[in-house]
Amino acid sequence: MTAPDYTLYGHHASGNVYKVALFFALAGHAYRYKHVDIFDGATRSDEFTAMNTFQEVPVLVHGDRVITQSDVILRYLADEIGRFGGRDFDERQRVQSWMAWSSNKVTNGLASARFGIRWANLEPEVIAHYQNRARNALDLVDRHLADNPWLAGEQPTIADMSACGYIYLADEAEVDLTPWRNVLEWSGRMAMLPGWHHPDKLPTTDATVAPAVAIPEIDED
Repeated sequence: MTAPDYTLYGHHASGNVYKVALFFALAGHAYRYKHVDIFDGATRSDEFTAMNTFQEVPVLVHGDRVITQSDVILRYLADEIGRFGGRDFDERQRVQSWMAWSSNKVTNGLASARFGIRWANLEPEVIAHYQNRARNALDLVDRHLADNPWLAGEQPTIADMSACGYIYLADEAEVDLTPWRNVLEWSGRMAMLPGWHHPDKLPTTDATVAPAVAIPEIDED
């Protein structure tokens, strides 16, 4: 197998890293994975900071390009590989709107609650604030999904990959998804897509990841 074109720097505990890995999995596209020990200060090293000023994972390296922030990476990959970015101008705009909103509301709520419970030992009232933020967001997503199979169109897009990243980790945020039937069905549809994998399947060491299956390509023009 030829060396993959893309290198993803990440950590297996990160839902944002998972979003990018999920794109590669659903596109059936190989990539190199570089493990970054975020709990041992690796993102604050001079070498990593020179690559990413924000000192965060994920980071995508493609040739001479270094792309940071999970949603920016998803858009870059969608444009470069030609998958999941939206079939026309209007759909691409819906994709971007959902990504911006869900990252602020869904991801922020679930990720912050999860981090506070698992690693930061935040006060219960702070965790409850983030959990309620997530629940309010899930109410909106559930209403939208009552009449739509996917967030931005008739097919899965990077909007779904972005929004669902922490949905599969909601239990670690101590948010029970049972009240949101449409969200559960949507996440179930995602899980049935060829190539899908759970966040717990992210590599824990450096690896070359070569997805074996992918969603069949559709015309996105």
